[in-house]
Amino acid sequence: MSEHVQQPKLEFYVGKIGGIIPLFLMISLMLLLTANGMGGPKGAWAPGFLAILVGLLLVKNKGEYCKSILDGIANKTGVVVITAWMFAAVLGALMKAGGLVDGILWFGLSTGIQGSAFLVIVFFSTALFASGTGSSNGANLALAPILFPAAVMLGADPVWAALALLSGAVFGDNVAPISDVTIVGCATQNADLGQTVKQRFPLAVTAGLITLAILVVFGGSGESAQVASHLDLAALEPSNLFMLLAVAVVVITALKGRHLIEALGYGIITAMVVGISLGRFNISDLFHIPGTRGESNGLIESAIGGVTGAVMFVLVLLGIIRIFMDSGLMDSILKAIMKNLGDSVIKSELIIFFSTAASSLLVSANAPSQLLVGPTIVRPIGEKQGISAERRSNLMSAAVCSIFYMMPWCLAVMVWYSAIETSAINSNIPVPSAAISFVAPYPWVLFLVFMFSIVTGWQRGSKSSSNSEEATQPTTA
Repeated sequence: MSEHVQQPKLEFYVGKIGGIIPLFLMISLMLLLTANGMGGPKGAWAPGFLAILVGLLLVKNKGEYCKSILDGIANKTGVVVITAWMFAAVLGALMKAGGLVDGILWFGLSTGIQGSAFLVIVFFSTALFASGTGSSNGANLALAPILFPAAVMLGADPVWAALALLSGAVFGDNVAPISDVTIVGCATQNADLGQTVKQRFPLAVTAGLITLAILVVFGGSGESAQVASHLDLAALEPSNLFMLLAVAVVVITALKGRHLIEALGYGIITAMVVGISLGRFNISDLFHIPGTRGESNGLIESAIGGVTGAVMFVLVLLGIIRIFMDSGLMDSILKAIMKNLGDSVIKSELIIFFSTAASSLLVSANAPSQLLVGPTIVRPIGEKQGISAERRSNLMSAAVCSIFYMMPWCLAVMVWYSAIETSAINSNIPVPSAAISFVAPYPWVLFLVFMFSIVTGWQRGSKSSSNSEEATQPTTA
């Protein structure tokens, strides 16, 4: 079947089922926290730690169990993800400090576009921000407080204004080379980043264009409105749009096949130069000696500190995934799946898509769910059927950018709704229900576009030659 089939390394008192107990316990406790409004990467630390301790009591060979955890944590996939997250976090902080939000808002307001047409500006604004920072959460948190009330005051329907923000952020996250979804998808499949983004682009853009049509047709409230006095166009700086040069540098460099860290590094340098040249921040804002111990020494420290929760979550998750893999249970599951697959590429791609989607709903996070199923289910099935690494990565990314973003209990959707709710209350606008995520246009259209792609083979591509022998997943010794 491939390198994934191996003799079980760990033996449990309860049999192979013991290998999934730590993972099941961690997910259950995470869902409990999420149900009580306490979900998030940092909240998963304790569930993961307790799950590891429970596994220690169930396993027979304790030494091998400890080695499995350390092997999982030290895996190259985790190193790639963590490093990229740190670089992407710094770039995002620089973009925000450089006033990109004001620049985008100036562009939208200066055109005089009103009603549902303004939702096109909202969609592209969040898409640009998310693609530049690789974060749908960052786009929603930064832009919702400004663009949501502006859209409503310009005559857009509040529900569709909120959905335009969500859809644009998901679209930007979906197409961004620096998105953690893209990074993890490529890392777990050993896929070429540039080729992955190129193959995904026609699918994502098709979904984006259909979404824009939906927003324009249904997004108007039918009421004329004027921009509120606190949205002062004269106070906004159009020159802040030059910060988009950093986005262009990252995208172009990544698409030319250069290393992701190199692309992010050039983007960060560009953002620093542009931001300082525009006078939006100074060198001392990047790094300085703090006046008091414990205070941040600048934007870089604060940005990296902001991803600490996600980094620790990934480390714990990688350790628990390795326990699951070394128990031999995953191999038994794979054998059962493979036995019924035959030579059907369509059936295999459907399993890849829906297993990734189901995992994202369980852990309430998109990138970590790819870490879970990417090396354990997606890669073995894809290699057996000759599905290219880039196609597998795109199927996983589509799964966690479609169904995941429809469910109001998922972390990223909670972030979006929280930003919308706060903005609506502060601006005396009716607060939409969180349940509107069930009809989010871009996630739905992306889902339908990929179902069409799976059935017809559109953008499936040729068999991959990029599956090198260097393993980047948590299953190798």
